[in-house]
Amino acid sequence: MKYVADIKKVLQGQLQGYRNLFTLMTRERECLVDFNEQAVEELSKEKDTLILKLRLLEDERLRLMKRLSSEIYSQSPQLKEHSTDSKKASSIDFNLAKLSALTGDEEFLEIRSNLRSLLQSLEELNSFNKVLIDRSLSYVKNNLNFLNTLGISKMKKDNTGMFLTKEA
Repeated sequence: MKYVADIKKVLQGQLQGYRNLFTLMTRERECLVDFNEQAVEELSKEKDTLILKLRLLEDERLRLMKRLSSEIYSQSPQLKEHSTDSKKASSIDFNLAKLSALTGDEEFLEIRSNLRSLLQSLEELNSFNKVLIDRSLSYVKNNLNFLNTLGISKMKKDNTGMFLTKEA
């Protein structure tokens, strides 16, 4: 099984990437609390880049898992018959627990546990940040409504957009 070490390397990369994402989201929460919109925008760009890297790692993991499953099924066709749907037996059938059982490598279970824990923490942090963003949007909308009641927005609509300079 020549792909096992590569899969483990990709999984470690994903684990580190999710840890970095957790750190970025924690910083984002702090910036949302402080109403630091410029820092939030910079963090958003960093998150987009990191998510792109994580997507590439996931594609690589799936590609390696597919190759590993092909190798395993070619060596042991009876495994393919025991899968839930032998026609569709693929990398999807190989989760980390099954991979650990097939290879005897307990590190896959540890990676699985760490990934599950980290993803759960990310989900909770994301929900909290969503609440903060919703509150910020509500704050901005309320201020805009307040300005509308004062007629500020009407003055802006009446502006023709001409720019006058003192030089003319």
